[in-house]
Amino acid sequence: MNTRQLRYAIMLYENRNFSAVAEKIGITQPALSKQILNLETELGVKLFDRTTTPLSVTSAGEHFFREAKSLLYKEDKLLHSMEEYRSGKRGSLNIGISPFRSMYLVPEIIKKVKNEYPDVAVVLHEASSDILRKESAEGKYDFAIVNLPVDESVLDVTPIEADELVLAVPKEMCAILPETSKIEFADCKELPFIVVGQTQEMRQLFEKSCAAADFEPKIAMEVVGISTAWAMCRAGIGATLLPRQFAEYMGVGNEVELFTLKNTVRSRQPVIVTRKGMYVSDFAKYAIKLLTDKK
Repeated sequence: MNTRQLRYAIMLYENRNFSAVAEKIGITQPALSKQILNLETELGVKLFDRTTTPLSVTSAGEHFFREAKSLLYKEDKLLHSMEEYRSGKRGSLNIGISPFRSMYLVPEIIKKVKNEYPDVAVVLHEASSDILRKESAEGKYDFAIVNLPVDESVLDVTPIEADELVLAVPKEMCAILPETSKIEFADCKELPFIVVGQTQEMRQLFEKSCAAADFEPKIAMEVVGISTAWAMCRAGIGATLLPRQFAEYMGVGNEVELFTLKNTVRSRQPVIVTRKGMYVSDFAKYAIKLLTDKK
């Protein structure tokens, strides 16, 4: 039993006339009769009573056609949904991203993707850059956003807007700093600092900056992520190093002053990575284009 036989039989069920159906589908009446007979032989039951005029349907046929119509409807629906996947109108978009970037970098991008592809499910996988690099190389994501460096032998790389790192300082602590928006990191040695964990890149950049400025920082608090460090800074607990884009997205407000840092590590380069040779859907390409247009 195949789809063509089902469709022929259903047409005959609806029209009750071999000649009329054969003409509609463009085959001879004997060819149509043979298709229906083959179907009945395979099923082991008669679907039609050929002794009546017009053609009548057996009780087994009534049951068969009720179920066959439902089956063909489901098949058509399935094929249509597969076409939507093939054409990029439907699917899932898996993005690997760090928790703090998921707050300020992608919300508007995802909104535009959903407007363009309303049936696409977007899933954010939030993790550190180390994990994102590893899992991107394994093909876990449609794409991920990580910081350089990456292994370009297994990952395709597309740069996006660089992070500009700034020092966020509670307003009540700004009196010990020079009265300028650009400061040396050495000017900060009397500040208490809020830092992220030892294994995180921002912590490593902070420690390199302290070493270059030749001072041992006063650590007021260690937290898990940049979002928490920002909240503690706004509460007046200490200064913290973070991307300007994140601080401005969150809203600087009256509690914090942002300072540009001179003669130190002031930026880092995030990139979009995909596993080399991996299929990239149309909606993933669209999201990547939106991200690179922000550069």
